Amino acid sequence: MGVTLEGQRKESIWVLMRRQRARRALVKKIMIRPKKSLEAHRRPCRSIDRRVKKLKELVPNTKPSEGLDGLFRQTADYILALETKVRVMQTMVQVLTETDCV
Repeated sequence: MGVTLEGQRKESIWVLMRRQRARRALVKKIMIRPKKSLEAHRRPCRSIDRRVKKLKELVPNTKPSEGLDGLFRQTADYILALETKVRVMQTMVQVLTETDCV
């Protein structure tokens, strides 16, 4: 290895080639992801399907023809209806306990 006029070391061609190979390997490793098995790919879909099925069981009067968006809309409406029922019951309890105390 020699020294150039600017004070930088000259590197041999072999060192440069080794670095270049290492860079290519790193880029290849980053850019090319290993192929996943078919079972690994299907697992998340199965878990989503299971959760959607469970949601359909929990929400009454679900219409299968509306699809996933419709199911989410029906779920939101059902949650709002439940919240309203809870508020009404809390008000009833409050009114009934006030009249019992008087």
